[in-house]
Amino acid sequence: MLQVLAIVTPFFGLILLGFASVKSGYLSRDAARYMVEFAVKLAMPVFLFRAMLSIGELEGSPTNLVLAYFAGVLCSWVLATVVTWAILKRPQTDAAAISMGATFSNGVMLGVPLAISTFGPEAAAPAALLISLDTPILWIIATLHIESVRRDRGGSALAAIGRIFLDLARNPIVLSLVLGTAARLSGLTLPPLVDKATGLLAQAAIPTMLVALGASIATYKIAGQTSTLVTINLIKIVVFPIITFCFAVYVFELPPLWTAIAVLFAAMPVGANAYLFAAKYDRAVGSVSTSIAISTFITIFTVTALLFWLRTMT
Repeated sequence: MLQVLAIVTPFFGLILLGFASVKSGYLSRDAARYMVEFAVKLAMPVFLFRAMLSIGELEGSPTNLVLAYFAGVLCSWVLATVVTWAILKRPQTDAAAISMGATFSNGVMLGVPLAISTFGPEAAAPAALLISLDTPILWIIATLHIESVRRDRGGSALAAIGRIFLDLARNPIVLSLVLGTAARLSGLTLPPLVDKATGLLAQAAIPTMLVALGASIATYKIAGQTSTLVTINLIKIVVFPIITFCFAVYVFELPPLWTAIAVLFAAMPVGANAYLFAAKYDRAVGSVSTSIAISTFITIFTVTALLFWLRTMT
Protein backbone atom coordinates (compact mmCIF):
# COMPACT_ATOMS: atom_id res chain seq x y z
CA MET A 1 0.00 0.00 0.00
CA LEU A 2 2.86 2.38 0.79
CA GLN A 3 4.27 1.81 -2.71
CA VAL A 4 0.95 2.81 -4.25
CA LEU A 5 0.69 5.89 -2.06
CA ALA A 6 4.22 6.83 -3.07
CA ILE A 7 3.07 6.74 -6.70
CA VAL A 8 -0.30 8.49 -6.47
CA THR A 9 0.43 11.14 -3.82
CA PRO A 10 2.74 13.24 -6.03
CA PHE A 11 0.28 12.90 -8.94
CA PHE A 12 -2.73 14.17 -7.07
CA GLY A 13 -0.57 16.64 -5.17
CA LEU A 14 0.36 18.34 -8.45
CA ILE A 15 -3.30 18.38 -9.51
CA LEU A 16 -4.19 20.04 -6.19
CA LEU A 17 -1.35 22.53 -6.69
CA GLY A 18 -2.71 23.56 -10.08
CA PHE A 19 -6.25 23.83 -8.70
CA ALA A 20 -5.21 25.89 -5.67
CA SER A 21 -2.96 28.16 -7.73
CA VAL A 22 -5.82 29.23 -9.99
CA LYS A 23 -8.52 29.29 -7.32
CA SER A 24 -6.39 31.50 -5.08
CA GLY A 25 -5.57 33.85 -7.94
CA TYR A 26 -1.84 33.11 -7.77
CA LEU A 27 -2.10 31.93 -11.38
CA SER A 28 -4.54 33.51 -13.79
CA ARG A 29 -7.28 31.50 -15.50
CA ASP A 30 -5.42 32.04 -18.75
CA ALA A 31 -2.48 30.16 -17.25
CA ALA A 32 -4.52 26.96 -17.28
CA ARG A 33 -5.21 27.34 -20.99
CA TYR A 34 -1.56 28.03 -21.79
CA MET A 35 -0.31 25.10 -19.71
CA VAL A 36 -2.75 22.73 -21.39
CA GLU A 37 -1.72 24.04 -24.80
CA PHE A 38 1.98 23.51 -24.04
CA ALA A 39 1.39 20.04 -22.60
CA VAL A 40 -0.96 18.82 -25.34
CA LYS A 41 0.84 20.34 -28.31
CA LEU A 42 4.49 19.94 -27.30
CA ALA A 43 5.41 18.00 -24.16
CA MET A 44 2.97 15.07 -24.25
CA PRO A 45 3.32 14.40 -28.02
CA VAL A 46 7.10 14.18 -27.57
CA PHE A 47 6.64 11.95 -24.50
CA LEU A 48 4.31 9.61 -26.40
CA PHE A 49 6.50 9.59 -29.51
CA ARG A 50 9.47 8.47 -27.43
CA ALA A 51 7.33 5.92 -25.60
CA MET A 52 6.12 4.38 -28.87
CA LEU A 53 9.68 4.40 -30.23
CA SER A 54 10.91 2.26 -27.33
CA ILE A 55 8.08 -0.29 -27.18
CA GLY A 56 9.12 -3.93 -27.37
CA GLU A 57 7.05 -6.94 -28.35
CA LEU A 58 3.39 -6.87 -27.37
CA GLU A 59 2.35 -9.54 -24.87
CA GLY A 60 -1.22 -9.86 -26.05
CA SER A 61 -3.65 -9.21 -28.87
CA PRO A 62 -4.34 -5.50 -29.43
CA THR A 63 -7.69 -6.46 -30.94
CA ASN A 64 -8.82 -8.18 -27.75
CA LEU A 65 -7.75 -5.19 -25.67
CA VAL A 66 -9.77 -2.84 -27.87
CA LEU A 67 -12.81 -5.12 -27.86
CA ALA A 68 -12.72 -5.57 -24.08
CA TYR A 69 -12.43 -1.85 -23.35
CA PHE A 70 -15.00 -0.63 -25.85
CA ALA A 71 -17.44 -3.38 -24.93
CA GLY A 72 -17.34 -1.75 -21.49
CA VAL A 73 -17.86 1.63 -23.14
CA LEU A 74 -20.92 0.48 -25.09
CA CYS A 75 -22.57 -1.24 -22.11
CA SER A 76 -22.00 1.80 -19.91
CA TRP A 77 -23.21 4.11 -22.68
CA VAL A 78 -26.47 2.20 -23.06
CA LEU A 79 -26.98 2.15 -19.29
CA ALA A 80 -26.42 5.93 -19.04
CA THR A 81 -28.80 6.53 -21.92
CA VAL A 82 -31.57 4.42 -20.40
CA VAL A 83 -31.15 6.04 -16.98
CA THR A 84 -31.24 9.53 -18.55
CA TRP A 85 -34.66 9.20 -20.13
CA ALA A 86 -36.27 6.51 -17.95
CA ILE A 87 -35.22 7.66 -14.48
CA LEU A 88 -33.89 11.21 -14.77
CA LYS A 89 -36.68 12.12 -17.24
CA ARG A 90 -34.31 14.31 -19.24
CA PRO A 91 -34.66 14.89 -23.00
CA GLN A 92 -33.16 12.31 -25.34
CA THR A 93 -30.78 14.95 -26.67
CA ASP A 94 -29.22 15.17 -23.20
CA ALA A 95 -28.51 11.44 -23.17
CA ALA A 96 -25.61 11.66 -25.63
CA ALA A 97 -23.75 14.26 -23.53
CA ILE A 98 -24.47 12.44 -20.27
CA SER A 99 -23.37 9.11 -21.76
CA MET A 100 -20.20 10.76 -23.07
CA GLY A 101 -19.49 12.01 -19.56
CA ALA A 102 -20.09 8.54 -18.13
CA THR A 103 -17.62 6.84 -20.52
CA PHE A 104 -14.95 9.31 -21.69
CA SER A 105 -11.85 8.94 -19.53
CA ASN A 106 -9.10 11.40 -18.80
CA GLY A 107 -6.54 9.10 -20.38
CA VAL A 108 -4.01 11.59 -21.72
CA MET A 109 -3.60 13.87 -18.71
CA LEU A 110 -3.91 11.23 -15.97
CA GLY A 111 -4.29 7.69 -17.34
CA VAL A 112 -1.01 7.46 -19.27
CA PRO A 113 1.18 9.01 -16.53
CA LEU A 114 -0.36 6.79 -13.85
CA ALA A 115 -0.14 3.65 -15.98
CA ILE A 116 3.53 4.09 -16.88
CA SER A 117 4.56 5.21 -13.38
CA THR A 118 2.78 2.25 -11.78
CA PHE A 119 3.43 -0.57 -14.24
CA GLY A 120 6.55 0.60 -16.06
CA PRO A 121 7.39 1.05 -19.75
CA GLU A 122 5.45 -2.10 -20.67
CA ALA A 123 2.26 -0.13 -20.01
CA ALA A 124 3.03 2.37 -22.79
CA ALA A 125 1.76 0.20 -25.66
CA PRO A 126 -1.72 -0.69 -24.32
CA ALA A 127 -2.15 2.82 -22.87
CA ALA A 128 -1.22 4.46 -26.16
CA LEU A 129 -3.54 2.16 -28.06
CA LEU A 130 -6.51 3.08 -25.88
CA ILE A 131 -5.96 6.84 -26.00
CA SER A 132 -5.45 6.75 -29.77
CA LEU A 133 -8.88 5.15 -30.24
CA ASP A 134 -10.85 6.60 -27.34
CA THR A 135 -11.39 10.07 -28.77
CA PRO A 136 -12.42 9.14 -32.34
CA ILE A 137 -14.64 6.22 -31.33
CA LEU A 138 -16.50 8.05 -28.56
CA TRP A 139 -16.93 11.22 -30.61
CA ILE A 140 -18.39 9.14 -33.46
CA ILE A 141 -20.74 7.29 -31.12
CA ALA A 142 -21.82 10.53 -29.45
CA THR A 143 -22.31 12.32 -32.78
CA LEU A 144 -24.40 9.51 -34.24
CA HIS A 145 -26.38 9.37 -31.00
CA ILE A 146 -27.28 13.04 -30.79
CA GLU A 147 -27.82 13.52 -34.52
CA SER A 148 -30.26 10.61 -34.52
CA VAL A 149 -32.51 12.29 -31.95
CA ARG A 150 -32.15 15.95 -32.85
CA ARG A 151 -34.96 17.55 -34.80
CA ASP A 152 -33.14 20.78 -35.60
CA ARG A 153 -29.94 19.36 -37.03
CA GLY A 154 -28.39 21.52 -39.71
CA GLY A 155 -26.19 18.83 -41.27
CA SER A 156 -25.87 15.10 -41.61
CA ALA A 157 -24.19 12.82 -39.10
CA LEU A 158 -21.76 11.71 -41.81
CA ALA A 159 -20.64 15.29 -42.36
CA ALA A 160 -20.11 15.71 -38.62
CA ILE A 161 -18.07 12.49 -38.49
CA GLY A 162 -16.01 13.70 -41.44
CA ARG A 163 -15.14 16.83 -39.48
CA ILE A 164 -14.10 14.67 -36.53
CA PHE A 165 -11.62 12.72 -38.65
CA LEU A 166 -10.27 15.96 -40.11
CA ASP A 167 -9.67 17.28 -36.59
CA LEU A 168 -8.00 14.01 -35.58
CA ALA A 169 -5.65 14.20 -38.55
CA ARG A 170 -4.35 17.47 -37.06
CA ASN A 171 -4.36 16.25 -33.45
CA PRO A 172 -0.78 16.30 -32.07
CA ILE A 173 -1.47 13.42 -29.66
CA VAL A 174 -2.75 11.14 -32.43
CA LEU A 175 0.05 12.22 -34.78
CA SER A 176 2.72 11.50 -32.17
CA LEU A 177 1.40 7.97 -31.68
CA VAL A 178 1.28 7.30 -35.43
CA LEU A 179 4.73 8.78 -36.07
CA GLY A 180 6.27 7.01 -33.09
CA THR A 181 4.88 3.66 -34.23
CA ALA A 182 6.06 4.25 -37.80
CA ALA A 183 9.52 5.24 -36.58
CA ARG A 184 9.79 2.11 -34.42
CA LEU A 185 8.71 -0.20 -37.25
CA SER A 186 11.21 1.43 -39.60
CA GLY A 187 14.06 0.99 -37.11
CA LEU A 188 14.67 4.72 -36.75
CA THR A 189 16.90 5.89 -33.89
CA LEU A 190 17.19 9.50 -32.77
CA PRO A 191 20.54 11.30 -33.14
CA PRO A 192 22.15 11.94 -29.71
CA LEU A 193 21.45 15.69 -29.67
CA VAL A 194 17.82 15.20 -30.74
CA ASP A 195 17.44 12.39 -28.23
CA LYS A 196 18.69 14.59 -25.39
CA ALA A 197 16.55 17.57 -26.36
CA THR A 198 13.37 15.53 -26.77
CA GLY A 199 14.16 13.68 -23.55
CA LEU A 200 14.25 16.97 -21.64
CA LEU A 201 10.95 18.05 -23.18
CA ALA A 202 9.35 14.69 -22.45
CA GLN A 203 10.32 15.02 -18.78
CA ALA A 204 8.12 18.11 -18.59
CA ALA A 205 5.06 16.31 -19.94
CA ILE A 206 3.73 14.55 -16.84
CA PRO A 207 4.17 17.33 -14.24
CA THR A 208 2.86 19.96 -16.65
CA MET A 209 -0.15 17.80 -17.53
CA LEU A 210 -1.01 17.25 -13.87
CA VAL A 211 -0.70 20.91 -12.85
CA ALA A 212 -2.64 21.92 -15.96
CA LEU A 213 -5.37 19.41 -15.11
CA GLY A 214 -5.82 20.94 -11.67
CA ALA A 215 -5.76 24.45 -13.09
CA SER A 216 -8.35 23.51 -15.71
CA ILE A 217 -10.68 22.00 -13.12
CA ALA A 218 -10.59 25.32 -11.26
CA THR A 219 -12.05 27.04 -14.32
CA TYR A 220 -15.06 24.74 -14.74
CA LYS A 221 -18.39 26.07 -13.62
CA ILE A 222 -19.86 24.06 -10.76
CA ALA A 223 -23.51 23.52 -11.65
CA GLY A 224 -25.87 20.67 -12.45
CA GLN A 225 -28.62 18.52 -11.01
CA THR A 226 -27.62 16.16 -8.22
CA SER A 227 -29.30 13.09 -9.72
CA THR A 228 -27.51 13.59 -13.03
CA LEU A 229 -24.17 14.08 -11.29
CA VAL A 230 -24.68 10.88 -9.31
CA THR A 231 -25.52 9.00 -12.51
CA ILE A 232 -22.46 10.19 -14.43
CA ASN A 233 -20.02 9.63 -11.59
CA LEU A 234 -21.42 6.30 -10.46
CA ILE A 235 -21.30 4.82 -13.94
CA LYS A 236 -17.93 6.36 -14.76
CA ILE A 237 -16.06 5.47 -11.59
CA VAL A 238 -17.77 2.22 -10.53
CA VAL A 239 -19.87 0.55 -13.21
CA PHE A 240 -17.65 1.14 -16.24
CA PRO A 241 -14.50 -0.33 -14.61
CA ILE A 242 -16.41 -3.37 -13.33
CA ILE A 243 -17.89 -4.12 -16.75
CA THR A 244 -14.51 -3.63 -18.41
CA PHE A 245 -12.86 -5.99 -15.93
CA CYS A 246 -15.47 -8.68 -16.64
CA PHE A 247 -14.93 -8.42 -20.40
CA ALA A 248 -11.14 -8.33 -20.05
CA VAL A 249 -10.89 -11.35 -17.75
CA TYR A 250 -13.84 -13.61 -18.53
CA VAL A 251 -14.52 -12.92 -22.21
CA PHE A 252 -11.26 -11.89 -23.88
CA GLU A 253 -8.82 -13.33 -21.31
CA LEU A 254 -6.34 -10.48 -21.56
CA PRO A 255 -2.89 -10.71 -19.96
CA PRO A 256 -2.87 -9.35 -16.38
CA LEU A 257 -1.03 -6.14 -17.35
CA TRP A 258 -3.41 -5.35 -20.18
CA THR A 259 -6.38 -6.07 -17.95
CA ALA A 260 -4.96 -3.66 -15.39
CA ILE A 261 -4.48 -0.92 -18.00
CA ALA A 262 -8.01 -1.35 -19.41
CA VAL A 263 -9.60 -1.22 -15.95
CA LEU A 264 -7.40 1.70 -14.85
CA PHE A 265 -8.41 3.71 -17.92
CA ALA A 266 -12.08 2.92 -17.35
CA ALA A 267 -11.75 4.13 -13.76
CA MET A 268 -10.21 7.49 -14.70
CA PRO A 269 -12.21 10.66 -14.02
CA VAL A 270 -14.34 12.27 -16.72
CA GLY A 271 -12.19 13.68 -19.52
CA ALA A 272 -12.37 17.20 -20.95
CA ASN A 273 -13.64 15.96 -24.32
CA ALA A 274 -16.95 15.12 -22.66
CA TYR A 275 -17.31 18.80 -21.72
CA LEU A 276 -16.32 19.91 -25.23
CA PHE A 277 -19.01 17.69 -26.72
CA ALA A 278 -21.66 18.91 -24.26
CA ALA A 279 -20.70 22.54 -24.96
CA LYS A 280 -20.72 22.01 -28.72
CA TYR A 281 -24.32 20.83 -28.67
CA ASP A 282 -25.32 22.84 -25.55
CA ARG A 283 -26.68 19.79 -23.75
CA ALA A 284 -26.12 19.00 -20.04
CA VAL A 285 -23.12 21.36 -19.99
CA GLY A 286 -23.34 22.14 -16.27
CA SER A 287 -23.68 18.51 -15.26
CA VAL A 288 -20.78 17.32 -17.40
CA SER A 289 -18.41 20.14 -16.39
CA THR A 290 -19.21 19.61 -12.73
CA SER A 291 -18.62 15.86 -13.14
CA ILE A 292 -15.08 16.53 -14.34
CA ALA A 293 -14.26 18.29 -11.08
CA ILE A 294 -16.17 15.89 -8.83
CA SER A 295 -14.88 12.71 -10.47
CA THR A 296 -11.28 13.94 -10.32
CA PHE A 297 -11.63 14.53 -6.58
CA ILE A 298 -13.30 11.16 -5.99
CA THR A 299 -10.68 9.25 -7.95
CA ILE A 300 -7.98 10.45 -5.56
CA PHE A 301 -9.36 7.75 -3.27
CA THR A 302 -10.85 5.23 -5.69
CA VAL A 303 -7.83 5.04 -8.00
CA THR A 304 -5.48 4.68 -5.03
CA ALA A 305 -7.45 1.66 -3.84
CA LEU A 306 -7.78 0.32 -7.39
CA LEU A 307 -4.05 0.56 -8.10
CA PHE A 308 -3.27 -1.33 -4.90
CA TRP A 309 -5.53 -4.15 -6.08
CA LEU A 310 -4.33 -4.07 -9.69
CA ARG A 311 -0.68 -4.33 -8.63
CA THR A 312 -1.48 -7.64 -6.94
CA MET A 313 -2.72 -8.95 -10.32
CA THR A 314 0.39 -8.09 -12.34
